[in-house]
Amino acid sequence: MAFHRLDTTISASSKQDSGEGSRLFKVMAKSFSKRWQSGEITNFQYLMHLNTLAGRGYSDLTQYPVFPWVLADYESDNLDLSNPQSFRKLDKPMGCQTEGGEEEFRKRYESWDDPDVPKFHYGSHYSSAGIVLFYLLRLPPFSMENQKLQGGQFDHADRLFNSVKDTWTSAAGKSNTSDVKELIPEFYYLPEFLENRFNLDLGEKQSGEKVGDVVLPPWAKGSTREFIRKHREALESDYVSENLHHWIDLIFGYKQRGKAAEDAVNVFYHYTYEGNVDIDAVSDPTMKASILAQINHFGQTPKQLFQKAHPQRRTDRKIPPHPLRYSTYLTHQEIRKTASSVSQIVTYNDKILIAASNSLLKPVAYSEYISWGFPDRSLRILTYDQDRLQSTHENLHGGSQIQCTGVSHDGNILTTGGDDGVVAVWRFVKDGIRRLLRMEKALCAHTAKITCIYVSQPYSLIVSGSDDCSVILWDLTGLVFVKQLPRFPASVSALHVNNLNGEILTGAGVLFAVWSVNGDCLAVVNTSQLPSDLILSVASTTHSDWQDTNWYVTGHQSGAVKVWKMVHCTSDEAANNKNKSPTTTYGGPGLDVQTLEYRLILQKVLKSHKHPVTALCIPPDLKQLLSGDANGHLFSWSLKDDSFKGS
Repeated sequence: MAFHRLDTTISASSKQDSGEGSRLFKVMAKSFSKRWQSGEITNFQYLMHLNTLAGRGYSDLTQYPVFPWVLADYESDNLDLSNPQSFRKLDKPMGCQTEGGEEEFRKRYESWDDPDVPKFHYGSHYSSAGIVLFYLLRLPPFSMENQKLQGGQFDHADRLFNSVKDTWTSAAGKSNTSDVKELIPEFYYLPEFLENRFNLDLGEKQSGEKVGDVVLPPWAKGSTREFIRKHREALESDYVSENLHHWIDLIFGYKQRGKAAEDAVNVFYHYTYEGNVDIDAVSDPTMKASILAQINHFGQTPKQLFQKAHPQRRTDRKIPPHPLRYSTYLTHQEIRKTASSVSQIVTYNDKILIAASNSLLKPVAYSEYISWGFPDRSLRILTYDQDRLQSTHENLHGGSQIQCTGVSHDGNILTTGGDDGVVAVWRFVKDGIRRLLRMEKALCAHTAKITCIYVSQPYSLIVSGSDDCSVILWDLTGLVFVKQLPRFPASVSALHVNNLNGEILTGAGVLFAVWSVNGDCLAVVNTSQLPSDLILSVASTTHSDWQDTNWYVTGHQSGAVKVWKMVHCTSDEAANNKNKSPTTTYGGPGLDVQTLEYRLILQKVLKSHKHPVTALCIPPDLKQLLSGDANGHLFSWSLKDDSFKGS
């Protein structure tokens, strides 16, 4: 959280980059550019790559990633992303979003007359530690840093980040020529920073209004999640894709310096540019400290990555049709029949791998699997192709039987859940040629046998469910209790964490629920009127972190596979569905959650399995939906012809 950077980072561009490093750096920038132009990576990913290449990251507030404002409409009830008027001018800096603003800054530049200070348009910057703390005011530990910056208390309530629209108006030069701030990446993925979850006392504005959550534009429907979803959709829209290269020219490219910057009204105070001051040559310690403080607090222009105009992105990329969106047209074929129940399906290198009951495929290469449930209560590692025993591990839960396991993405951490209600965390270690399991920690909080475990390494999360109707979130790094979800009305029978967006899916009895990574309940649905039609498996899509993320599948005791879509309660779909869906009830009995923001709507019931559906998988390439049952049948559901295209 430091505000200081080592002096050397500022001295004359670190005395010029070494030739080798500089070449490698250019190659990387070029390769990311090509991938972005061809549509392989999203606008968000590309901007993150550029920030990283320019030496900006989350660990330094003075060099925090900088992201663009992309919208200019913060007043409409519905956001129209097909209308160019909805967007900001991406070819102009923030100070020039209005003609008046541009005129004013040009005049300042022309009339500047100081032999010691080179001309500039802007005395303030678009990215600085103060701006980052302004936005992240409501999130500890940034709240404390914010108070420190203001001498121990929050700034005056009228000057805090209080409304998205007011912040845009100020930054777009409509009322204030000293404010030209851009955004931070959190605006595109983190709803929590807009909420005053910790009930901080942020004071009262002059109008008498108390400052709490950030006031959102009407099109966000009062929901921080909807704001982030639509804002990200705007960032990835065709209009932004076609114009983002202009903004890159201003921030990371050729319009950052020299004549091009002057013409683009994009010249900042000379201290903000890398290499513009040789700090080692300043002998007066007071002067040196003052220059460093200025650089640290008033903003730094990123390292210049491109010397000529950045190419435009192609927007004609074909995205494969989403099998769940067109679930009405899915047809199935049986692609495998095994002797045992299917408990897990994984796609790896174009191969479909399956695990039988009481076994789990081991990443990274899936050449081995973990097996348990033996009379001697051992856990065994076997090869996938030949079932050759690699190692046996006994007494992992003392005299108790292992009921379920989870394994980390890199294959190094194993979690086991036992009859004893303990979730044990182990690390695979080598001892010569022997492979051992070293216990890291026993996590104790459940009061009955563990029924399912999921390990999500990207979100550093272990989620465990039990016969005691509880689901608990644990931190994978610190191995500590994080949160218990509200108690379920039945034993927990299915768990899944989406490693792309962090959503947690739970099945308990006939109740299916979707939770945020922080354990907020987003939506709950009672999936069946038959209490015996238990949910045995759940899945969601990991094709994209922003598009079509609201689709889910549940596998049932009856053999049914159900496709669900999650929609916001204020949407037309939710209103229409309220009147015509007698088979599902919302909220469900026995789950104590506040009013829910989203609703799960049943799209399709796929009925071909004659046995309980025990495993589901939606591969990231979206070519199919895979389902496996207790009798060893593996089905592939796919879109066979183009009949769905017109829908």
